[in-house]
Amino acid sequence: MTAAYYKDQYWVLHGKLPMFGKGMEESLEPVPAADFHRPVGHRTIAQLIGHIVAWRRNTALRLQKLPRPKIELNSPEDWPDYSGKSKTDMLRELAETHQLMRQAIEAFDYTTLEHTLHPDYYYQNRHLIDGAIQHDIYHLGQINLLVSILQAKSPESA
Repeated sequence: MTAAYYKDQYWVLHGKLPMFGKGMEESLEPVPAADFHRPVGHRTIAQLIGHIVAWRRNTALRLQKLPRPKIELNSPEDWPDYSGKSKTDMLRELAETHQLMRQAIEAFDYTTLEHTLHPDYYYQNRHLIDGAIQHDIYHLGQINLLVSILQAKSPESA
């Protein structure tokens, strides 16, 4: 695997009609701004975006071997409060962290791809990069599910 391969994976994630459904922007641009904050179950689209952004920032720092805050699962750092953010701000942050990840992937030392990430973990650097991409796709699937539910509930769809 190379920087070009992983950068391409992030490009596909943000492109139109990837094999797993709709890309990030393609999914979010048509969604009304108010729907970003409408809860479906225990989550909102805004919360999912905040979570993706937090992990992208953290992973970009980790890939560059820079200091980063530890994110405890289910903590405010894991699920930051995005209730006051606008759709425009959220889409901007997704675009910024998309670029951060592509830059971190470009700068990553690929001779260490098979090295163990950390002595406390069993997985390797390649698992970190693959996992970051899979994490985005997983949560994008959740976003698309929430969008479908919200559209079914909207008065225009009746």
